[in-house]
Amino acid sequence: MLGFVVVSHSRKLADEVIDLCNEMKKYDFPVINGSGTEEDYLGSDPLIIAEAIKKAYTEDGVAIFGDLGSSILNSELAIEFLDSEEYNRDRVKVMDAPLVEGVLMGMAINDKKLTLEELEMELKELKVMNKI
Repeated sequence: MLGFVVVSHSRKLADEVIDLCNEMKKYDFPVINGSGTEEDYLGSDPLIIAEAIKKAYTEDGVAIFGDLGSSILNSELAIEFLDSEEYNRDRVKVMDAPLVEGVLMGMAINDKKLTLEELEMELKELKVMNKI
């Protein structure tokens, strides 16, 4: 099963997204908040994200869901901070999906058979999904 990391500029927003999406969770897997900054200001910090990745890491991989530009850039930087002897960086990917809908769908379909690549394919639909 995949581990998930949620990266928002707001730690509180990510907590709420995680709480909402936990209702859709069928299995037990790590979902870690990698949001905010050390001083708890709005923003993102690659060191906080790297620690979240380590906590969420599974052999199957880690899917990272971010909200805006710098959370994505800092997530990519955090992946580079991982010790390549301890963590397979190829098994850690930033998902290209809306934050809430992406985490919601991901948590609903995550099981022992889901791969990062399959999750990426499923999430592609969310980029063009009509809500009305």
